[in-house]
Amino acid sequence: MAGYREVQAIVLRVQEHREADRRIALLTPEGHVVARAPGARKAKSRLGSILQPATVAQVTLYELGRMPTITGASPIEAFRPLQEDLLRLSAAQVLLEICDVTVGEEDAVGPFLTLAKGLRHLSEAKDPAAAWLQGELELLSAYGWGLQLDRCASCGGELEPPLRYPVEYGGFVCKRCAAEGGVGASSAALAALQAAARGEEPGAGAAEARTLLHLTWQSHMEGALRSVAFAESVFGGGEA
Repeated sequence: MAGYREVQAIVLRVQEHREADRRIALLTPEGHVVARAPGARKAKSRLGSILQPATVAQVTLYELGRMPTITGASPIEAFRPLQEDLLRLSAAQVLLEICDVTVGEEDAVGPFLTLAKGLRHLSEAKDPAAAWLQGELELLSAYGWGLQLDRCASCGGELEPPLRYPVEYGGFVCKRCAAEGGVGASSAALAALQAAARGEEPGAGAAEARTLLHLTWQSHMEGALRSVAFAESVFGGGEA
């Protein structure tokens, strides 16, 4: 049935569509939506200026046929520091892509609130690397894939090195359970994830911890996140 509805939305992705339109991927509390923004490619388009990636906006959708049409939008949060800092922007693109490829047309209140929080933290945090790691870790939990970080994911015992990280276990396994497989993981990576879960600085293991998280996302998505390689190349020159 055709009709209008108002939603809060986070812009995940923007693509050219036809001669003057754009296709906008949105995350709303009700789920993932791809909608047409008519005339958004025109230089003076208000829709085009508002509906930029990593923007939170109030959006009016007209639903008729397979693809809704965006008939109006007003900005709520634009997170300007993300647009002015390549480190922050590249990390934000990873969080946006996660929600673009993960969310279907179902209730998404948790991912919506978590993504908004993650973008805000990335925009304001002194350490973008810490904010990136925390944002990904919290999104995993928001989707129901939270990691076990305080004990062995196989036997439930103490996490004693050498550690391994079997993706399908949702956490690390101790030396006694090394036969369970997975990739080798350092104590520094575990400490980084534990610190991120507490909202603290991750320390020297942050890059390895991100690699483990990206393996986890890949297992759930059946494909790698395309934005990760660029973000890691940017952070590779910006991290100690």
